[in-house]
Amino acid sequence: MKETSAQAILICALVFLFLIMPIEVIEVRDENGARIFCASGDTRYISRNSIYGVTVSEVWAINSGVITIVSVSSTPIVLDYYGIESYRMNPDGTATGTPKDLHYNEVRMKATPRGEQKLEVGSWTLEISRNFEEGSVLIIRVKKTC
Repeated sequence: MKETSAQAILICALVFLFLIMPIEVIEVRDENGARIFCASGDTRYISRNSIYGVTVSEVWAINSGVITIVSVSSTPIVLDYYGIESYRMNPDGTATGTPKDLHYNEVRMKATPRGEQKLEVGSWTLEISRNFEEGSVLIIRVKKTC
């Protein structure tokens, strides 16, 4: 009986800690500081490479206020552009690899229609190229909460 009570108290304490601990989120603001987007979850940035005209998908991780690009999928020549020397080929002809040391405190992104840019965070998608005028600058940062 004592053991069950101790376990219940421990579980309640862990749930309480989980609830009060802030979760890091991706926040997007415009140049003037207005919040545009804020969400948490798996994060992916997708765009069309301006040099080679192919789709690039970056998987981002967020940790302690830092955005890290942990995976890039595109054609092998684009992975070479990222400095990725070792990658695996996918059945669709694209390649996926891990870049070295791509860590950012913030990402500043200029909207361009031909870039087909979008940011996916959890179940949310921000269509950058469709929703912002060409040349608009977006500032992407990690925050503790929305």
